[in-house]
Amino acid sequence: MLYAIILHLLAGSVTGTAFKVRTLLLVLGFVVAEFSILTAVQGPRVLGWALVSLFAVQVGYVGGMMTRGLLEHAGYASSPADKHRIF
Repeated sequence: MLYAIILHLLAGSVTGTAFKVRTLLLVLGFVVAEFSILTAVQGPRVLGWALVSLFAVQVGYVGGMMTRGLLEHAGYASSPADKHRIF
């Protein structure tokens, strides 16, 4: 289960660097569906892991947003608002 948490943390960080909050909600929906199936198969003992995994996705998302902000501030990336400029 630790591997699942690491992968969810990575998925959250990738989502945070590239996408908006709506995509985070979609990823959280997939994690809930994943752990509801896992709970049906293995029983209620995985509910704690499910909560930790949801938290890992959110922490990864915040870390990805911070990374994106640092890259934009350093000039290595442009903000989404800059992409729509004509000049």
